[in-house]
Amino acid sequence: MTAATVTKRIDLHDPNIEVVQLTVSDGETYTSRKFTRVTAATATGNEDVDAHLNVVTTDSTGVVTINYAGQTDKKITLVLYGNLGN
Repeated sequence: MTAATVTKRIDLHDPNIEVVQLTVSDGETYTSRKFTRVTAATATGNEDVDAHLNVVTTDSTGVVTINYAGQTDKKITLVLYGNLGN
């Protein structure tokens, strides 16, 4: 799968949260720089697009898949939750 393009990393100084802004197309992936296992994730669009957006985690890896209903090169903010020890 193709990787989303990171446009900005946001440091919250919280060891259990990673926030990035991405340019993403439907079905692209993002690999966490912070977690080897992502336990939960949320995504929100940063553009006025009427399309379904979700992010899929697989509790065993640091890779998430962003599904954005047929969209190409749209800006989003992705929030990942995990534990540094896992």
